Parts: sequence; C-alpha cells; structure tokens
Amino acid sequence: MPTAGTIRNSRQWWGCVRKLIIAVLVIVALAVAADFGAAAAAEYTVAKQLRQQLNLASDPSVQINGFPFLTQAVAGQYTSIDVQASGVSADPLHDLDVEATLHDVDAPLAEVISGDLHSVRAARVDGRVRIKDTDLGRAIGIEDLRIQQPSDQEIKELLPPGTPTSDSPRGNRAPIKMVATTDLAGQRTEVVAFGVIELTRGFVRITANDVQLGGVSGGTVGLPRAIRQTLLNALSANVKTGGLPFAVTPTRVWVETGSIVVEGTANNVSLRQAGVAALPALLNGTDWGPSRRWNHVPDGGSFR
Repeated sequence: MPTAGTIRNSRQWWGCVRKLIIAVLVIVALAVAADFGAAAAAEYTVAKQLRQQLNLASDPSVQINGFPFLTQAVAGQYTSIDVQASGVSADPLHDLDVEATLHDVDAPLAEVISGDLHSVRAARVDGRVRIKDTDLGRAIGIEDLRIQQPSDQEIKELLPPGTPTSDSPRGNRAPIKMVATTDLAGQRTEVVAFGVIELTRGFVRITANDVQLGGVSGGTVGLPRAIRQTLLNALSANVKTGGLPFAVTPTRVWVETGSIVVEGTANNVSLRQAGVAALPALLNGTDWGPSRRWNHVPDGGSFR
C-alpha cells in the first residue's frame, strides 16, 4: 500500500510534468503566432509592391503558402505564393480580376524586409485574367451583355462539330453564349447568340455562329436573314489579349457564368513582370463599340 509520502511525491511529480506540458504548449503557441505574424508582414510587403505595379486602388490579396514560414524566409525559398486582385483597370476595361500562383519563389530575406522585391523570381507562374461581361459590355457599347456557358445540347445543335463540351479539357477553344437586348422593329428585344471563342496569335477570336430572338415563353424564334447577319457580325470580333500578369502567355480560354477567363503558364518569371501592361490594348484591332449601332438594328424584314 502506498505511503503518504509516496502519494505526495507522485502528486508533485505529476504537477511538474503538467507545468512542463503547459510551458511547451505556450512556447509552441508563441512560435506559431510569431510565424503567422512574420508571414503576414511579408504578405503585406509583397501586396504593397504589387499594388504599385498593378496601379490598384487597394492592396491585392497575397498568401504565402507552406509552414513554417520562418524557415522558408531564412532560406529565401518559398513553395508557392497566391496573388489575387480585383478591380484592375486596363483601359477600356476597368474591373478585371487578376489571379496568379507563383511556384518555387526565390526571395532573399533582406529584400523581403526592405520591400525591394525587384529581383524576386519564380520558377513557374500560373496566371489568369477574368473579363466580366458587365465590364466588356460597357467597353463595347452593349450595356446589358450577359455571357454564359451553353448547354451540351445547344453546343451539339447550334455550333460546329468538334466544339468542346462541358466535360472537354480546357484548351484554346471554348463555346460561348451571349445574351443582350437591342432595338428591333421599334421594340427592345432580347437576342441570344451562340458561338466559339478561340485563342489565336495573341487574340481571343469570338465567332458568333447562330443568333436567335428570345421568345416571351423562354424559347427562341427565328430572325430574318438580313437582321440575323447584322447581329452575327456585331457579335463577332477579335479581342486582343496582349499578355497576362507576370508575362504569362495565354494558352487556355473558357467561359464561366458572367465572364471569359484567359489563362496560361510562364517559367522563370520576375516580380517586375507582375503588371498587366499589355492589357490596355485589349480591344485594339476590333471594330466593336457604339459605332456598330448595336442599340438599333436596321429593319431587315418581318420575323419568320
């Protein structure tokens, strides 16, 4: 049977162990907090630098991945960094979403601390730009333009054979559905167009293959040939992409509800190449715009 002294010694021993465990947990918590704090400070520094290069009204979102951060900072090597910015302006577009993931980033600690990140490099960058339909519509004079992904049935019935479907891998071609209103026979009328977007020689080529009149019941009715051709021409264009952030070359394009997304990959990229300086030429080389008289299509005959 344990004696009173033995019990007292056992309690004292467990008390010491408990204090040691608590002390270790406190140290770990402080270390984790310090690591997250240091990561937040570095993210703030990078965000400030990118804000200047992208001419943003506010700091972009920057997330340095990997744990612990401090070991990466000391080594000057980071697994990956995610960057997101909204409201990027590239005249005539003013609401671009820019995203990039930088892989295997070489950033010396001294530069991160000083905020001078011009020599920071990434082994690979996946970059993308999202062009919203509201922003694009404003730029081309179709204020209520809505961009959608057509259904597989619509792709099969209305678009050329071989057009990618919803389960096709992303590539340099994709189907697109565009909805807008225009003045037909003195009435504001909804028009639905189906086409294909394709990356080709620095352009996103939008080719409208079929256009229909939105029916009151949600279906569609036909259009006279002259009006149909006018609308097809108005909804087809070459949109100059220029370049993506971090000098990424566009290689993939697809449609999401409300936007066109252009994406690509680049290798051995400097942070100095973060900007979207090539994007101001986005609409150069196309005759899209109010001059196409989208809001009033000349009467070409009666509806079929």
